[in-house]
Amino acid sequence: MMSLTELAAALRRPLVVGVTSFVLVSAFAVSELSDVDWEPSHFAAFGEEAREIRAYAEERLGSVVLRPQLGHDGRFFFVQANDPWVLEPEENALILDHPLYRTQRMFYPVVAGGLGFFGPDEIVWAMLVVNLVAMGVGAWAVARIATAMWASPWWGLAFLLNLGFISELDVGGAGIVAGAAAFGAVAMILNGRSWEGVALLTVAALTREVMLIVAVGAGFHLWRRGERREATATAVMPLAAVLSWAIYLRTRIDLEIGSAQVQGIGVPFVGLFEAFESWINDPLDLIVGLAVLLMLALFVRRAVLHDNLIGWAFLGFVPLTVVLTEEVWHSYFDITRAVAPLLTAFVLLVALGDDSPGKVSSESSLSEGA
Repeated sequence: MMSLTELAAALRRPLVVGVTSFVLVSAFAVSELSDVDWEPSHFAAFGEEAREIRAYAEERLGSVVLRPQLGHDGRFFFVQANDPWVLEPEENALILDHPLYRTQRMFYPVVAGGLGFFGPDEIVWAMLVVNLVAMGVGAWAVARIATAMWASPWWGLAFLLNLGFISELDVGGAGIVAGAAAFGAVAMILNGRSWEGVALLTVAALTREVMLIVAVGAGFHLWRRGERREATATAVMPLAAVLSWAIYLRTRIDLEIGSAQVQGIGVPFVGLFEAFESWINDPLDLIVGLAVLLMLALFVRRAVLHDNLIGWAFLGFVPLTVVLTEEVWHSYFDITRAVAPLLTAFVLLVALGDDSPGKVSSESSLSEGA
């Protein structure tokens, strides 16, 4: 039988935090599924008014759970997962609203599609399972970061309790996988395993290209510390992977039909000012919007003052918010998803940012991490 000392030691392990998070988020998913007759398409977020994708899903799955209006991101990833390597774009990718933009985010649908071997029934379940596992992995990664900074691994719950990631789970988005990979990369670098960190940053960027922010930020921090080789690999390899996939996509999808415009990006500050007008009529959106703005200011201050890997890796999300459109800013649901990695990084930076071990342990080299 485990002694109290052994139990206490076990509870200080990041793996325990990750498993606990997986169990808790799985319980949430089971509760949601029980309310919709155990229909996993609930988490794919198909929309009533998205007629083409709705017909696509019903042809392959039969009856599906429908969300109001157009639905959410999960419906696009379901289409992508049915052809993750874009081998038959006319039948799959070209029904997406912006095919080149959507298919750039390839890692999540590749995994959920079983590398192209899963059928539609398996895919709709796999999309949920992948996100549940990613939630546990993300919590484990944040717990590893906390222990590298000599703090309790239970700070890993800052990933699980992140409103943005919870919303991503509900709509079948890729943000959880991207966030888990990004925090996993930071954890690897802090623990002297930089090759693994570079690999995870590549996964994060191929899941959501905005995660190149983390790669560049982490590389910049390492460069300033004089670790030029590590810094170059950290910033360049994820970017090279994203560009390589983008080139491949342009051999598979017609450029005119593909429509590669970036979504949610506009003229600096305009989206924020326009959103403020709508916040006046919704107290919750107003509170969350102002809280996010305050967090951005505090994050910049802490990142600059304490000069550690956490701050520099995620600092680039702050200027990103300046160019987000009103469509992203107007609702707490959308803005918390857009800055979800920053929310968890903010908790770590404010709670643990003064701990010098978090700075020193980032001095690992790629050779040491192999």
